[in-house]
Amino acid sequence: MFKNIKSIKNFGIFKDANTNAGQPFYQFNLFYGFNYSGKTTLSRVFLAMQLGEIPEGFTGASFEVDCHEASSIKSNNLQKVENLRVFNSDYIAKNVNFDESSVSPVLIVGERNIELETELQGLEEVIPTKEVNRDQNTGFAASKEKEKNNRLTEVGRNVAVLSILGRSTFNASSVRTMLASAEASHDLTPEQMSAYIDTARASAVSSVPKVKLSTPEMKDILGEIESIMATSVTQTTIAELDADKSLRSWVEEGIERNAGHTTCQFCHNTISQARIDELNAYFSEAYKDLSQRIDVAIASVQSQAFTSSIPDTSQLYPDLQKGFDELRIQIQPIDDSVEELKTSLVKLLTDKKEHMSEVLPFNASDYPLPLVTDLMEQFNAPITAHNERAVNHSTEQRQAIEAIKRHYVYQETQNYDHPQAQLDIQAFKDAAVTAQNEINANQARIDAIKAELNNTKQGAHSLNDNLRQYFGKTDIKIKPVGATYKFMREDREAKHLSDGERTAIAFAYFITQLEDESLNGIKPIVYLDDPICSLDSNHIYNVLGIIKSKLGHEHVEQLFISTHNFEFFNLVKTWLSHFSRTKTGTAKRAQFFLVNRTGDQSKIDPLPKLLKDHRSEYAYLISKVKEAVERPENCDSIAVQSYVRKILEVYFSFRFNLTEFRGNGKDQIAPNLLKDIEGAEVKANTLYEYMNEKCHAKSMELGVQFPEAVQPQLTNAWEIITNALETNDKPHYDAYYA
Repeated sequence: MFKNIKSIKNFGIFKDANTNAGQPFYQFNLFYGFNYSGKTTLSRVFLAMQLGEIPEGFTGASFEVDCHEASSIKSNNLQKVENLRVFNSDYIAKNVNFDESSVSPVLIVGERNIELETELQGLEEVIPTKEVNRDQNTGFAASKEKEKNNRLTEVGRNVAVLSILGRSTFNASSVRTMLASAEASHDLTPEQMSAYIDTARASAVSSVPKVKLSTPEMKDILGEIESIMATSVTQTTIAELDADKSLRSWVEEGIERNAGHTTCQFCHNTISQARIDELNAYFSEAYKDLSQRIDVAIASVQSQAFTSSIPDTSQLYPDLQKGFDELRIQIQPIDDSVEELKTSLVKLLTDKKEHMSEVLPFNASDYPLPLVTDLMEQFNAPITAHNERAVNHSTEQRQAIEAIKRHYVYQETQNYDHPQAQLDIQAFKDAAVTAQNEINANQARIDAIKAELNNTKQGAHSLNDNLRQYFGKTDIKIKPVGATYKFMREDREAKHLSDGERTAIAFAYFITQLEDESLNGIKPIVYLDDPICSLDSNHIYNVLGIIKSKLGHEHVEQLFISTHNFEFFNLVKTWLSHFSRTKTGTAKRAQFFLVNRTGDQSKIDPLPKLLKDHRSEYAYLISKVKEAVERPENCDSIAVQSYVRKILEVYFSFRFNLTEFRGNGKDQIAPNLLKDIEGAEVKANTLYEYMNEKCHAKSMELGVQFPEAVQPQLTNAWEIITNALETNDKPHYDAYYA
């Protein structure tokens, strides 16, 4: 048996609750509390002990529960309490499917069959061994498959790090599809790999213009030079001019400038006709013509040049750039050779001017131009390859990437036996499947044996008996259908069950489950959280009757009941009062508690004397509101708002025979409670707003976080109520409110 709750920390609304008010738990324990006080949360502490684990949503929660004859139960080392059963909203959600109108069958222990039980025991004993075998083979298969996949992933990663894939991927699945086609021809040399990587990494490029090398066209010029060299002119001799080249040139120019003049344009001296005739004879027309031809030839030679158009080496694909710059070095010698030839020809023509009366030897073949055709072809070979590749870039790049992938896949086949690994994996999987099939066969036989040993019809019969006790009639019945129970109403599947019917079915199912074979011969510890939710008064009596007959002192090791329904609380309290008194030779067996919420946390207090000694909730609620007005720091401002509403609901019911404060747009507070009170309409609206708006969920956050914001409204509302009662109903005021 549980002795007390030593501590609850961070378990929902129980932030730090220690011991159940210093009072021990007895065989019967009754908890009373208003809505949102933490009753269901308290039931989940017991549910955690039933399941052996903290329920979902309570991360970080902890508790410790002392026991009468055993060591304490701690949340950090939970073990299932095998005979503990908890009925709460979690139980209903887990066990009863109201959408499908069904519950799982309850197995009631039938007559024993030694032979079947022996077979059952043998089947159940062998299943764990088979499960271990299945799990081991499943684990071996998973481990081997993981090893295999990791290797395939690594192959893909090795290719990916080369930065050749672009936006595409090469993963384990891709590698797997290539394993079967891997062959030795896919192995690449380092040089081949390097070339393929360069191609794969290369971006798409434009075509490159071909190299153009052009030497001067000298055929006509050489022919003219040959003609000039073979031409001579006859002229008179003037010693001074023959001896002085510069003077000769100066005089030749002066003759042209002074033509038609008898006076020198330079020195203004008279030039005799005889001198003019002498000079003209020296500089004859033939002389002038030849001299001019020489000057033109010199200019033509000097205008000639070697031209070249060569693209930058960087424009080519990286693997085509090798040797291109070495070819470029050969360009300068060609240019130098052309310039040397030009210099030789100019010098030859200049010398001719000094010997114009002579025929000079000349052979054009002695002045050959350098050949550039071979060099140009060497330049253009990689350019042609580049341009062809540029046109087919995507195809060549794709082929390069594929070759690199095949290389790495082939290398993997040499380092790891993938076919054998796959055979091993399949063998492990087959062994696991075989083990599971054997488990399934055993389990099917186990289920068949249990079906013989247990009678589901008896379970349905017991469930219907409990429903009849609950409802006092037979509107709803349970019928075995296949592997489940269905809710039936007049032989038709029951749909659209009321809240009360749902509660009844769930509780009847819970009571029936207590006869489950796992509890056969063992008294249970039972926790019931509000088993009368949404039920009317008649059914509340039926529920108590079931509890007294099924969960009486001879049927349970320990019973815990929590409720917010004051009528049900009083009925249970009256029943348990017999066990709460100590008589000579009789130990006390019942205890009463209040789940009391203050602000954002709750605790477990002794049941107040006002509630314990009287059957009226009305007086207790008045005391709680008066306490909240006088000592607000000790009270839950949100709960107190609900208390005020409930107080007026009770008063209006017995004093004015009214069930609501405002209906069909008509106010009932001002003409009744506040009759003849000054400002009745305004005060009625204040009360209505406080009870109907301030106590609903939309103001709860404000009330919890800032109770001081709600407290003045409470004080004002309570003053309106008490002043009205003192004025209009003085005897009642003196009895309850003074």
